[in-house]
Amino acid sequence: MKMRTIRFILIAAAAVLAVSCAEERSESAESVQDRILKAYVEKYYPDAVRSESGLYFLEQSEGTGRTPEDTSYVLVEYSITYLDGTYSAYTSETIAQQLGTYTHSGYYDPRIWSLRDNTPGIVEILTGMQEGGSVKAIIPAILLDQESGLEITQGDGSSLIYDIHLLQVIDNIDEYEIGEVESYLQTNFPGIQDSTDYGFYFSILDRGNSTDTLENEDYISYLYIGRYLNGTVFDTNIEDTARKYRIYNGDASSYSSSSFQFYDEESDAVENNSLVEGFSKALWRMGFGDRAVVIFISELGYEDAGSGEIPGFVPLRFDIWVEENED
Repeated sequence: MKMRTIRFILIAAAAVLAVSCAEERSESAESVQDRILKAYVEKYYPDAVRSESGLYFLEQSEGTGRTPEDTSYVLVEYSITYLDGTYSAYTSETIAQQLGTYTHSGYYDPRIWSLRDNTPGIVEILTGMQEGGSVKAIIPAILLDQESGLEITQGDGSSLIYDIHLLQVIDNIDEYEIGEVESYLQTNFPGIQDSTDYGFYFSILDRGNSTDTLENEDYISYLYIGRYLNGTVFDTNIEDTARKYRIYNGDASSYSSSSFQFYDEESDAVENNSLVEGFSKALWRMGFGDRAVVIFISELGYEDAGSGEIPGFVPLRFDIWVEENED
């Protein structure tokens, strides 16, 4: 009888210990981070307003324009820092210069965010703003779709301070980009009036003298300069141009003409060349010795994700020279 009693007590104690461990494990993530965040806010931002979801609003400036919906796109300027003040991301050229991270190929204009697939914290902030307004808020890791860390860190699992200025609400991203491109063309290339394909603007500036015609699976060699519509040169395979625009990578051997394989069908050329669609579509329309300019929206470029320093939702311009046939 005593043995049964002792055994029962041991089982009960083990159950209590298991519950206690489970509570500690749950404490070790979101709850611990929440305590850290509350202590931080109490010390540095005692007047902050906490939302029901756990956001802390530190500063707010009302706007007068439209309010985004959770399906909108938004044009924003922003800076993002960890709680210790270290920058995570920003749109400001001045901040980049101050931090020593400025690059001559960088994009330092406002950015476009999609709220359709963004994090809960960012969606909550922006759907509570109006165009022209600004918000500074702390977003806990859980509202950034990240598992909370155990302390203030500089990486995944950290709370972040977002300082956002909402410039514009955008309903249709393609129409917005096309408007940007056509405004650019009116100033820089008034001769290019219409898009040959949706969001794709192409013009031969100089026809080559070659009488050679391209046949299926022939190769051409080309030189190019890539620009944002703000004029910044972000890429080229021409050494002198790279030096001129201060984006030279230090390796002279990496600057030489590139190769493109022609196919009778445009779709085959797009599929079989490892270039963004807009670039392939331009080269497919060119012949030996041709010089052309092409501008296309991000759907034909790096889409919403971007690539390297190229952000998403950014139209691109390429100046392209196809070399004469040396075969």
